[in-house]
Amino acid sequence: MTKTLFTVHKAAEPCPKCGAALCIRQGKHGKFLGCSNYPKCDYLRPLQGQGSLKILKTLPKNCPKCDKALQLKQGAYGMFIGCSAYPECDFIVQENHATPQASSECCPCPECGKGCIQTKRAKTGRMFYACDNFPTCKFTLPAEPVAKPCPKCQFGWMMPLKSKQWQCLNKKCWQRFQIVESKDNADET
Repeated sequence: MTKTLFTVHKAAEPCPKCGAALCIRQGKHGKFLGCSNYPKCDYLRPLQGQGSLKILKTLPKNCPKCDKALQLKQGAYGMFIGCSAYPECDFIVQENHATPQASSECCPCPECGKGCIQTKRAKTGRMFYACDNFPTCKFTLPAEPVAKPCPKCQFGWMMPLKSKQWQCLNKKCWQRFQIVESKDNADET
């Protein structure tokens, strides 16, 4: 095998930390610029245009930080609005992901009993529900808890499952119940 595993290419830009030449390097997350004086200087910067970032549309509004145009972009975590001058300007519009539950209603965490179950977003963009007492409590649910009393233990919260079933969130009960179409009450299966 004549090709080396790691390749280094010289770039025409000097390192802003130490003044040495920057090199284009290949890492496990793609190409980046790194200082040729490594490990004495640890400067690195990701190369723009690498990865799954796509510019969908340039917007008519300007960035409040640097006054350049804002763009609608598609990234690894979904669509977002960011500055066109990235990486020099790192402004992005943050979307507030509030829980769908009313703020007065708190589904108590069945694991620790201290926290409330809240909506979270995974790295893949998938929504899940977890205790807000993380990292002390790592309890998670795949579906949103609903304020509905369990027919067996009367715990006030249940989770909907596939095929018209519900599961009690009380860790001592944890029973599954089938929903009967003709009645409002759930019958145990």
